[in-house]
Amino acid sequence: MILWINGPYGVGKSTLAEELRRLKPDSLIFDAEAVGNAVRENMPPDKYSAVFEGYPLWFKFCSELLTEISKSFLGDIFVPMTLIYPDSFEKIAAPLRECGIDIRHILLESDYQTVHDRILERGEDEDCWCIENIGLCLENQSEFGGVIRIKSVGAPAKELAKEVLLAI
Repeated sequence: MILWINGPYGVGKSTLAEELRRLKPDSLIFDAEAVGNAVRENMPPDKYSAVFEGYPLWFKFCSELLTEISKSFLGDIFVPMTLIYPDSFEKIAAPLRECGIDIRHILLESDYQTVHDRILERGEDEDCWCIENIGLCLENQSEFGGVIRIKSVGAPAKELAKEVLLAI
């Protein structure tokens, strides 16, 4: 199974993925951000997008890499990655489902102040891109359908991981 862990920047997606990996040592964390960076860094400047969802190749590469990994890797795959637009998950999930791969979508829900403070705690500046786009994430993610919503405010990663495992 592939579990896409979504939520606004700073909500704790990577921390949750690491905790899930600790609980399920036969699992893998897939870095969709590294895929996005590879696409972005190799595009001409006039094709630049601040959001990986602006690159059709990012969807394709994530789907193809996850499909290839799933062919030989029997454990669960956790993908901690913010998706901003409600149709983005399906662009990655549909090709995987066509191959018979079980992919699920978790959305960690939080509030503006909590994610704002967490972003600052990890060393970023007040005027960084992540903080500037918290509102966009929170607003758009309320429109996600077919997602398992998990409230993450104030919950330690160990508790969230147990809640996620029960939910899936």
